[in-house]
Amino acid sequence: MSAFERTHGALTDGRSTFLQHVLSLFAEHGEPPWPDGGRPFPDDLPGWANVAMSSVFLDGVRTHHSGIDADTRQADTLVEAIARAVKNPVGTAVFQHLHDVFAGTDALTVADHLADPLAERKAPPARVRELARWIAEYGTDRNALKIALVLLGLCGDERERDLLVLLGSLDEFALYAAVALWRAVPDPEPDLFLIARRTTGWGRIHAVKRLRGAADPAIRAWLLREGFRNGVMDSYLAHFVAVNFGLVEALTGEGPEAGTDEVLLDGAGRLLSAMAMAEGGVAEGLADYPGAFTALERYAELVEGVPATLGRLADLTRIRLYLLGIPGDLGRPAEEVARLGRWFSRLLEHPEWTDLVRAHLADPEREDFGAALWPAHELGLRPFDDVLRRLRVAPRDAAAWAWAFRWASSQERATGLVELAETLLPLDRLDTGPTDVAAVGPGYEDEQVLEQVLRCMARIPGSGRSLVRVGLRNRCVAVRASAVRVLEAWQDRPLSVGIVSLLRSAVREEPDPKIRKRMELLLERLGFGSEPA
Repeated sequence: MSAFERTHGALTDGRSTFLQHVLSLFAEHGEPPWPDGGRPFPDDLPGWANVAMSSVFLDGVRTHHSGIDADTRQADTLVEAIARAVKNPVGTAVFQHLHDVFAGTDALTVADHLADPLAERKAPPARVRELARWIAEYGTDRNALKIALVLLGLCGDERERDLLVLLGSLDEFALYAAVALWRAVPDPEPDLFLIARRTTGWGRIHAVKRLRGAADPAIRAWLLREGFRNGVMDSYLAHFVAVNFGLVEALTGEGPEAGTDEVLLDGAGRLLSAMAMAEGGVAEGLADYPGAFTALERYAELVEGVPATLGRLADLTRIRLYLLGIPGDLGRPAEEVARLGRWFSRLLEHPEWTDLVRAHLADPEREDFGAALWPAHELGLRPFDDVLRRLRVAPRDAAAWAWAFRWASSQERATGLVELAETLLPLDRLDTGPTDVAAVGPGYEDEQVLEQVLRCMARIPGSGRSLVRVGLRNRCVAVRASAVRVLEAWQDRPLSVGIVSLLRSAVREEPDPKIRKRMELLLERLGFGSEPA
């Protein structure tokens, strides 16, 4: 038991603290990243894996896209409770009460509105730090911990460094830990670098964004080669890293990060292709990058002399698509941009790329089989037979089903795929009855395949009726919506009495109001009511 715990005690709600959870993850798995991002968390509810938008995802979207609706009234309420509690030395009961108050707050809406009110109320910083430190060590609710981390950024100091880095090792807390380090620690760069390496999703995005201006060559080199990659979308960091950490200088040999190693080359290719894919508003893209044309030219020169890999093929293909689709918005005349696009097209004409894809798809049991499917399509290949072999050994590969339907060159082939799905999918197990879950997490692979097949069946009238029946009764909202979409596409064809009867029953059982309404409208258009006559 620590001296702090002997003095102040701990929460009594019976759950593991987040700090204990992090320490146990280190003990069991070593350095992050950890399986499932370290989940389940102490405050996760049953079914957490199937929540469509997690709290860390919502924090990321709001900080990067939709904005944050500040709740200054709630912030003032929290500050008043904190100021009242820390007027005098307090113990565990008060700390626990404030933990529970914090738990009911959306941390992101108050995070930037606590500092000035705390100063105005002359809340003793040392006691605010003591409160925040206690909740950070013993907290069992993620919102309470996030607010505690905000307070440590305002009132903490060098003593919080290790605790902030530990909690920041979870993507869930990386944003709050990174901001707290930036505010409270004299030299936060090494700690932010450690958090960035330990996290893989939104946590990495938040940590890397706070490394702006990093001078350490090791940090800059890591960011150009690997650090921009994340489990959300590489485009969120690609422009930021290219601009702030010298992509052009590294490729042309003029900067401290320069080098001709293939790891740098692959990092550059991914940075450029991620910016090419960012067009459309999700993040800044090649058109926003002043060094884009120079970096693309240099990359084309370098990639021509290295072996073919699927990663390089994917990057080259994305860049070529971008260049051939723009009139010249890279700060150069249109003809220069068109010339660069033709250069990338010639690079992809080398037979080694086709040979690479064919060799990759020749083994249907490869774990990374799917990595060659989109490049195959862009090279003009249609390896239908290869994908068919894949489906027979890996029927849960939803992407392979999608490409198989796309490459089915005849109605006969498409119908054969539907019949294959009826054979390979465990239809009895999928006929569960409707619930309100989404098919997004582990354990829902069969549902994901069923949804994919149903999406493709809309253009194959009359086939796979058993899949439609099961789809209408499946536990996942997205699967049922796809089954209804099939019937909507088939509404000009006669439907069997069994399908109509099942649709009527589905209306009565459907928990999702939008899907239920679509079912009712479909029955009306078909000339049937939702209840038997």
